[in-house]
Amino acid sequence: MKKPLITLFASLLLIVSCKKDPAKTKQIEEKPQPVVEKTFAQKIEVAHKKDAFLAKEAIQFDAFIEFGGNEVFNANVTVSTTSDIAKITYKNGDEIYVNKENIFVSPSLEANPGVRFHAYTWSYFFLFPYKLSDNGTIWNDAFKTKEATQNYDTAKLSFEANTGDAPDDWYVVYKDKKTDLLEDVAYIVTVNKSTEAAEADPHAIKYIDYTDVDGVPFAANWEFYGWSIDKGLTDKIGFAKITNIKFVEGFRKDFAIPENYIKK
Repeated sequence: MKKPLITLFASLLLIVSCKKDPAKTKQIEEKPQPVVEKTFAQKIEVAHKKDAFLAKEAIQFDAFIEFGGNEVFNANVTVSTTSDIAKITYKNGDEIYVNKENIFVSPSLEANPGVRFHAYTWSYFFLFPYKLSDNGTIWNDAFKTKEATQNYDTAKLSFEANTGDAPDDWYVVYKDKKTDLLEDVAYIVTVNKSTEAAEADPHAIKYIDYTDVDGVPFAANWEFYGWSIDKGLTDKIGFAKITNIKFVEGFRKDFAIPENYIKK
């Protein structure tokens, strides 16, 4: 009589045990994963809708830029969202084509020593929120300036050797603490000058008047200032008006450099 009771008890234990296993499995599966904090650059990229931006083929805008009361750039710019190709058409009809590291200019610009600077600089400033994770970028998220920055977070961007046209350039980047939008970018320009000379005269760009284009924010106005690590932005030295911003399609298909244009 005892043997069947033992068998019955063992069966009940097996049933109870089988019922508990799925619960244990579910508990393991639902264990919360640790939250990974976004980097400084990633926060800016999210705020500027990088995924939505890169889903488009190209962006076009007009840029009027003035320094010290003098016009330095006035052109229509079309650039792929991946920044590998671009076309710049000045208001007087002169043109620059950018194909990765190569630029081609209309014959009227052959003797202009500044074309390479203009070919890359202004579109880079426009695309800056989407260039933060490019190959060769080096971030110091712990970098702090000596000025009071209670409204902003800061970090420093530099580059690996042989990155782009000016790997010795660096940027001190400010983002709004609440929105994570790009606020200011201090920078040096080492094109045609030594790093020491560039660091003796750093500038900064302030991005203001953000406007929405197909769900992506762009600064419609830029202001240029002197800059120091102690004081931050100092004297205003220039401005830029960015107008007629729109995404365009078919740019890559239609991109064709005229045969008589000169490689610089």
